Order: sequence, then C-alpha cells, then structure tokens
Amino acid sequence: MEQDIRDPRQRVLDAAEALFSERGYTAITLRDIADDLGLKQASLYYHFPEGKEQLFMVMSQRLFDRHANGLNAAMAAAEPDLHSQLQAAAGWFGSQRPVSVLGMLHSDMQSLSAEHTGQLSRMAHLALFTPIRNAFLQAWERGEAGDFHPDMVAGSFLWLLDGVNYTHKRDITLNREEMVEQLITMLLDGIRSRPSPAIERRALSHQVATG
Repeated sequence: MEQDIRDPRQRVLDAAEALFSERGYTAITLRDIADDLGLKQASLYYHFPEGKEQLFMVMSQRLFDRHANGLNAAMAAAEPDLHSQLQAAAGWFGSQRPVSVLGMLHSDMQSLSAEHTGQLSRMAHLALFTPIRNAFLQAWERGEAGDFHPDMVAGSFLWLLDGVNYTHKRDITLNREEMVEQLITMLLDGIRSRPSPAIERRALSHQVATG
C-alpha cells in the first residue's frame, strides 16, 4: 500500500477543501472530515484547536492564495487582449476542483463570525475579483471594451463561470471549453442575433446593384 507522505496538517486541509467545496460549510462537521481521513475527531484539534471555523478559514486562505497565484500567472502568460485574458482565466478555473466561490461567500458567510466574514470577503475579492476587474479596466483603457463599469462586468463573468460549472454537469452536447468560448463571445459581442458576414455581403451587393 502506498504511503501518504503529505504533511498531516495539509492532509486535513485537503480533505476539508474537498468536502467544503462539495457540500458547503454548514453541511460539513469535523466528524465528517475526521471520518474521511480515518482519524478520530479529537485529533483535528491538535492542528486547529479553535475548531471548525478556524479550519475553514485556514483552508480558505490556502484556496484563495492558490487561485490568486494561478490566475495571475495564467493571465500574465496570455496574449494582451481581453478575449485571451478571459480564456486564460476560465482555463485556470477549469483546471481546479469545481467550487462555487461566489455561492460560498453568500451562504457560508452567514455562519461565520463578523470578523471572519470580513476576512473571507477580502480574500475572495483580492484573489478572484481584482485580476478579472483589472483585465476589463485595461481593455477599456486600450479602447477594446465599451464604457461598462469594470466591477459589474467582472462580477458577471465570475457568476457566469459558476454557471458553466453547473451546466457542464447536465446532459448537454457542449463540452466545457465550448461553453466557455460561447460565454466569452456572448459577454464581449452580445447575445442578440446578427446577420452573418455572407448575408451582409449579399445585402451590400444588392444595394450596389440597385443603387
């Protein structure tokens, strides 16, 4: 049997992240985490003496640190246009364990202390929201994006990505990459139907012929 050589504290954080991500903070107990690891519940207090909320906050800090580093690196390596930046961001999120981060903020924060609620909100904002907001702001400064508030469009993009994670689990014909591409195209170009280039050329030719 292969031995797990991870640091015991990191093993606890790994198990907590998987369970919290799948079922949310309120639905998971320390016993659930201990059972998943094959440990006694009391042993978790060695690493997290203040209990479940401390464990959740340490796990969240690690999660958001990983997202901040990965997201910024992915976007920095992409081409300097908004479409490529958003593709890189979506690619990073797709490489990670699915988690409804925005849903977590709205549901789980209600069960945390006021101090930890503020900390969690700041973590998420700096790790997830700020890089996306900056991409939209820089696109606007380049003249590549319209006059929309960067906070609004950044938040919308993150919510839509959460929707991709949900929709991807349903019985549809598109894979995740195709859904992301449609999402980005919809966000940048709009959802209203437009004549195809071929139709536009025929219309122009008709105008010239009858003009």
